Amino acid sequence: MSAQHRGPDRELLGDAMKALVLSGHLVVLGLLGYLVEHQPPQYQSRASASAPDTDPGTESL
Repeated sequence: MSAQHRGPDRELLGDAMKALVLSGHLVVLGLLGYLVEHQPPQYQSRASASAPDTDPGTESL
């Protein structure tokens, strides 16, 4: 058996595919980083939402 070498067209296609996959990964990582940095503010946590506004011992009669 003789070793076969891929032609120049296949090498260019492989390099183009590697560049496409790499750039896709970089875009996804960039978008995830942007979304993490620009999260909307959390309005109320569950603990503060369930806590009463006034102290139960200071209610007026």
